[in-house]
Amino acid sequence: MMILPAQFDSTPVAALLEAAGKGLIGFDHRLLKSLLSRPDETLAALAGFAAGGREPQLLDLTEQAFDLFRQFHSAESLPFYVSLLKQRGEAIPDELVEALADVGAPAVEPLLRLHDECEEDDRADVVFVLATLGVHDERIKELITGTLARDPYEGALAAGLYCDPSMKPLIAEYIARCEDQPQVRTVLQECLDALNQERAPHQPAEIDIYAMYPEKAAPLFEQIEPEEVLEFFTCADAEYRVRAAMSFSDEEYGGAVRDRLLELARADDDARVRGAAWRALGERVDEEEVRAALMGALRSARGERDEWLGALVGLAGAAAEPGVHDAIMDAYAEVETRAAALQAMWRSLDGRYRKYIAPNLRSEDIDIRRQAVQAVGALPIPELALELVPLFQDGEVREEALFSYALAVDHNTTPKSVNKLYDMIAEKAGGLSEPEEDSLAVALDRRLERAGYEPVYFPPEEHEHGEAAVPEPVRSEKVGRNEPCPCGSGKKFKKCCGA
Repeated sequence: MMILPAQFDSTPVAALLEAAGKGLIGFDHRLLKSLLSRPDETLAALAGFAAGGREPQLLDLTEQAFDLFRQFHSAESLPFYVSLLKQRGEAIPDELVEALADVGAPAVEPLLRLHDECEEDDRADVVFVLATLGVHDERIKELITGTLARDPYEGALAAGLYCDPSMKPLIAEYIARCEDQPQVRTVLQECLDALNQERAPHQPAEIDIYAMYPEKAAPLFEQIEPEEVLEFFTCADAEYRVRAAMSFSDEEYGGAVRDRLLELARADDDARVRGAAWRALGERVDEEEVRAALMGALRSARGERDEWLGALVGLAGAAAEPGVHDAIMDAYAEVETRAAALQAMWRSLDGRYRKYIAPNLRSEDIDIRRQAVQAVGALPIPELALELVPLFQDGEVREEALFSYALAVDHNTTPKSVNKLYDMIAEKAGGLSEPEEDSLAVALDRRLERAGYEPVYFPPEEHEHGEAAVPEPVRSEKVGRNEPCPCGSGKKFKKCCGA
């Protein structure tokens, strides 16, 4: 069901969260404002979310639920926080410890129950969290005392946080016992110093949730089902119509989608939307009807820049057509339209455009620079690969520079040699983030495929009965459009789950 931002306040919170989990709503300031304006309803809906029992969603909203719960400092968040504690892995995130401390005294009982349910090795972690609550309770003190007896180091950390002056004689006793354990003795002494200081009452942290999310975020058009995307072709928000149409770019789609894109390109009253539709129709440029429609738009829409450029990029695969090359060069001649011209050039895979790439690799216009960088890998242009290395330090195009360098650099390409190339690029880049590691692997797989080999980093998966594996719900962290999709498909994010 399509829900637009103007409808957020009139839509039940539970329905909003469900739609966000399905990728039909972007998590942004507009949604947050609606949720935070209805605290009781939002808390109830979040509690239902935390209780589980729902069908698997497209988007894992655990992070968003945590951020929202922290805004309310409510005991209703405790089942959710405790569930996160149970899933904590090797360490407890500081944010979770702080969130529990923000709730305060109501957290004592559920944490004591969790302590009793835990394996012996995990109980010290729960005692640590109990100690941070700022709540004096004899049961907590007893647990800390027991921890001191089993492990003076862990016990001292908890006692220092608990900050009960009545524990000073006990800590002093342990200091005397641990003369031959300098590290433990140091922690115990620090604990004693803490007990000699008055502990200020805990004040819940003020978390600016709006700083964590974009002002505007569209639905995950490239991730939801095509029929759901098509619903947005008729919505009142032109920006949504643009995003919905563009989501079919670089994708295979059926005849029904093609027909709707043609209808949108011909009839929408916004030139940006028409341009996006023409751009997406470029995937079917080999079809006579589509190519003729694109050529017609290229001729007739010259006065509508957004529409004209969309048709131009859509025709990149038909650069040999009379008039297309001339239009690309016309667009290249103007700074305002050069980025689209460069995109059409590299998407055409036509070697005659190689000479136009080098002059634009240092352009001050980020869109021009980004398209030139992508062209080096797409065409490819090995002699320009070294020009990309300094751009590894350019945060605006580092992602594209790494990817294109992997595709273009002059290097032996075999299933064995790509590992050496991977290491070389990682060293030149000064190390790689986890998304960059995967993105580089995708680029090297593509390089192998160009050379006639099977991919080695993300080989095609075989599944029983010929069925594709169901992707795990994707996390909501920001992912670059050329990075591998977090769902594990091995495809680039923009070609799989990206938006």
